[in-house]
Amino acid sequence: MPGGVDGEPAGYPPPVPVAQPVTATIGGVSAPVQYAGGAPGEVAGVMQVNVQIPQGLSASSAIPISIRVGGQDSQTNVTLAIK
Repeated sequence: MPGGVDGEPAGYPPPVPVAQPVTATIGGVSAPVQYAGGAPGEVAGVMQVNVQIPQGLSASSAIPISIRVGGQDSQTNVTLAIK
């Protein structure tokens, strides 16, 4: 995301990541990114990523999710629940 001052309210329009693309996988399956950018109503420096859950994933309480921004992966061992 472009430079800003951490801790201050995010500006409008919300900033978008400079390092593109933003991609996601859920359960090892590519998940379409619907939005990646500043989180409205949050402080500067918070990035919101909205992804669509891929069809065909089985319900589970701990499905691995990974976000990649500009070639850098999110931390490992992050999961989400799908009912």
